[in-house]
Amino acid sequence: MSSISYYDKNAQDFYDRTIHADVQDLCEAFLKHVPKRGRILDAGCGTGRDAKVFLDRGYDVVAFDGSLEMTKLASVFLGRNVRHLLFKDIDFSNEFEAVWANASLLHVPFEDLREVLERFHRALVPSGVLYASFKYGASMRNAGDRIFSDMDEKSILPYLDGLIAPVEIWKSADTRSTVAPSPDRSWLNLIAKSL
Repeated sequence: MSSISYYDKNAQDFYDRTIHADVQDLCEAFLKHVPKRGRILDAGCGTGRDAKVFLDRGYDVVAFDGSLEMTKLASVFLGRNVRHLLFKDIDFSNEFEAVWANASLLHVPFEDLREVLERFHRALVPSGVLYASFKYGASMRNAGDRIFSDMDEKSILPYLDGLIAPVEIWKSADTRSTVAPSPDRSWLNLIAKSL
């Protein structure tokens, strides 16, 4: 089963488990780098929870997810269309002040991650901002019918080289995941600016 198949099959359960997760601190850390009313691409938006935070704060948000079932739930939650799109099909150019990839790139295999980041780079305006989070570690693993590409402060750097420069990299506790926690129950968080 692919990670997308997992979300298609378990969309309602995932929605119920995560829709009320508190991500305010992450959103605040990100938004201090995004111009007021800027345009944000919510890449792998899942339930639409984070997109709603941004919309409620007056930002222009385009949300998409690779799971068709998740896009249906997120569209209802947001009251607007959420696009069904895979990372490999992103074809935006110079359109967004920021890309938000909260707990979504962690399902991209290591060998495909650079290409996805190149697509994000093209989507961003000059000096645009990227937020991404990964389960903490430095290996690929399978858990709960999903693949996880875990990252730490060093393993992420080669994927960013020449595209985006880290502004902040920090580790935080994984307080909400009981289904597929990282080996040490932590997240790697990254805020970077497009070069």
